Amino acid sequence: MVSKSNAGLEIFDGLEIRGTKRWKKEPPDVCPYCSKEDCISGVEVIAAYDGALFWECDECGEKLLRFTKETTAKYLAKTDGLYIDLERMKYICQEPPN
Repeated sequence: MVSKSNAGLEIFDGLEIRGTKRWKKEPPDVCPYCSKEDCISGVEVIAAYDGALFWECDECGEKLLRFTKETTAKYLAKTDGLYIDLERMKYICQEPPN
């Protein structure tokens, strides 16, 4: 029996995306949560998808779907096991490339 990993779904649930409506090509002009205009940015996730994976309001912080929950979770599953040392990022220019 092959077991499927739930890593993508777990990561998705951790993002706490409340809404189910999708804005596939472009984000909405107005945030549906705080009603501010021109405040939605694309959020890219390294190694998950080439481009914005979901949208986020710069004012209230709410996240909006670009793709379905299942598709977003599938892309997020690609990042399972990846690790970025944020503490060492400030010294990245001082180290030789790997």
